[in-house]
Amino acid sequence: MKKTLITALTIGIACSSLSVFAGAKDDVLIPNTPTVTSVFHVEERNDDNSEKYGYGRENTNVSTTTILARIKSNGDRLILERLNSLNANRQAINANKSLTVDQKAALMTLITNNITGLTALRMSISVGTDITSVKNLVASIYTNFRIYGIVIPQIRLEKRIYDLQNYSIKLSDTFIKVQAKIDEHRGKGKDVTVWQKNLDDSKVLVANDMNTLTNLLTTVVALKPIAYGTTSKATIELVNNTLKSVLKDFNSIKKNLHRPALLTNRKVVGTKNASTSPLFETKWVWTSMIQSGVTKQAPTGEKFVLSFGEDNRVRSTTDCNGIKGSYALGNNGMMTFGSFISTMMFCEGSQEQDYSRALTGTTAYKIEGATLTLTNATGTMLFTRK
Repeated sequence: MKKTLITALTIGIACSSLSVFAGAKDDVLIPNTPTVTSVFHVEERNDDNSEKYGYGRENTNVSTTTILARIKSNGDRLILERLNSLNANRQAINANKSLTVDQKAALMTLITNNITGLTALRMSISVGTDITSVKNLVASIYTNFRIYGIVIPQIRLEKRIYDLQNYSIKLSDTFIKVQAKIDEHRGKGKDVTVWQKNLDDSKVLVANDMNTLTNLLTTVVALKPIAYGTTSKATIELVNNTLKSVLKDFNSIKKNLHRPALLTNRKVVGTKNASTSPLFETKWVWTSMIQSGVTKQAPTGEKFVLSFGEDNRVRSTTDCNGIKGSYALGNNGMMTFGSFISTMMFCEGSQEQDYSRALTGTTAYKIEGATLTLTNATGTMLFTRK
C-alpha cells in the first residue's frame, strides 16, 4: 500500500473543531458549526505476491526457504504500514481538543485493539515454519482487520459524529440564552412571535438530529472487516449523507437563532399590561410544586398547561377540567391571579384542586430561561416552557 494512501486516510483527524462565535453585532452569540467532510470508501485489495515469489507454480530456481522468507517479508511490510497508520491516527486523536475524554477513550479502544491484534499476527508470521500456514496468516490481515477499508473510515466517521453531538450540546446551552433574550424583548413590548417559533422549531430539530446521530454511531461501531466488499461501501455512503443532512440542519438553526433584524412593537389589545407582559403569548407545563415543605410532582403527559393571552387573560388545562381567569403584574416580580371559572366535571384522583389552590395564591413570579416559578404563601410552583 502506498505511503500517500496512508497519509490521505489520516487527514481530518488532527484538526480539532474549535467553535468560533458570531460578532458582537449579533444579539445572541451562536457557536459556528463544526467542519464535517466526507469519508471515502477505500478499495483495499489483497496484496498477494505469491506468484512472483514462486509459490503457486512450478519454479525449480526458487527454494522453499526463500519463498517462505519472501512471504514473511511481505506480511511484515503490510502490517508495519498499517501499524504506522494506526499510530498516526492515535497521535492525532490524543492531540485533539474538541473530543471529550470518553469519546477519545472509545476511539483509542478501537485503535488499540487493532494494534494489539496486528502485533500478535506479526509475531505469528515471523515464527511460521511452512508456506501454507504463513500465507494464510498474511491473508488474515484482510479477513480479520481491513485497516484501510474499514477501521480508519470507522475512526473518522465516529470522530465526525462526536463533533456534531458536541455541537448539539453547545446549541442546548445557547437555547437558554436565546430564550432569555426573547423574554427580555417580549417584556419591552416587542413582537417576538417569529423568533420564538424559530427557537421552538430548532429545539425539535436538534432533538431529532440527536437521535439520528445516536443511531448513526451504533451503525458505525458495528462495522466489521467481514462487511468489506458486501455492505461497507453502502454503509459509509449512508453515514456520510446523513451527516451532511444533520450539518445542514445545524447551519439553519445557527441562522434562525439570531435576533430578527427588526422587532416591531406588538399590537396593544385591551390593557397595556397585556402586550408588555413577559408572559404574554407564552405557554407553560406544570412540572412540580412545593407546599409547606412537601414536594408534589405533576402528572405526566403535559396535562396541566398554563397559557397567557391578551387582555391579561389566563387559561389552563388540568387533568380534569379547563379553567380561565385573569392576572395582574406589579413591580419587582409581583403577581396575582383573579377569580377562576372552571368546567364542572368530576375526575377521581385529580390533582386539579391542589393545583388551582396553589395557583390562586400566587404572589410573585420569576422567569429563568425555560422555567417559570410562581411563589405563594406556602411554597412554589414550577413550570417548563411549552
